[in-house]
Amino acid sequence: MVRRDQVIASINQIIGSDIVVKATSMDDMANGVQILGVDKVSKVAVGVSLNHQFLDQSVAWGAEFCIFHHGLDTRTHKSMYTPSQQLRLQTIIKNDLTIAAYHAALDIQPEFGNNISFAKLLHARVVDTLYNNWGLVGQLPKPTQVKQLQTQCENILRRSVLRFSASNKLVQTIGICTGSAKPYNEDIFEMLSKDVQLFITGETSEWAPHNMLESGINYFVCGHYDTEVFGVKNLGEKLAKKYKNKLIVKFIEVPNPV
Repeated sequence: MVRRDQVIASINQIIGSDIVVKATSMDDMANGVQILGVDKVSKVAVGVSLNHQFLDQSVAWGAEFCIFHHGLDTRTHKSMYTPSQQLRLQTIIKNDLTIAAYHAALDIQPEFGNNISFAKLLHARVVDTLYNNWGLVGQLPKPTQVKQLQTQCENILRRSVLRFSASNKLVQTIGICTGSAKPYNEDIFEMLSKDVQLFITGETSEWAPHNMLESGINYFVCGHYDTEVFGVKNLGEKLAKKYKNKLIVKFIEVPNPV
């Protein structure tokens, strides 16, 4: 077993304290511990999003500590909690769970975060930031067909990808911002200024595809959940490696097609 506060300190060290501080300054969502639970930890459950299905499986497995990319959403309506929020809080408190979430931190982490992990799997070299520093611009090894890149993304994520092709030209400069990076006008101007030929993200809105096509930028929508499994998985693996037999870490998959 490992003391809870030691695990917390190790998480900050693995992500990088400077990254956590930066993430906290740029993000309204949690980048740190939200709820403190039992003092000693033997099992850590990691996952993309906090929901009751995840918590239920974590408790059944015997976890004392849970780490997420999307943590407990405590935003209320007129200071009232929804039934969903109450159910989640009841489960957390009843089972004395520690809840930690690292939202922007696991997007921008430069070695194993969501964006850099996706870029590495596409063999892209990072050349710039994108999307107000949440994303990145990558350079592929050689000009590549858009349809071929779609196939690569589908093989990586093991799911279908929505492809909106602005042209038949080969692309080499790509933009990546995982999750819900819907391209607004300021983002399109940034992409144009940085010669982004293909933008890859997780989620879209009805108006976005035509805005991108008419701006001459190819556009992939790959799933919010599926583009954000990388960071928290990698964090869990690094935590398990650090503590070896003292701590068991398990990634709990709760699939989400969005």
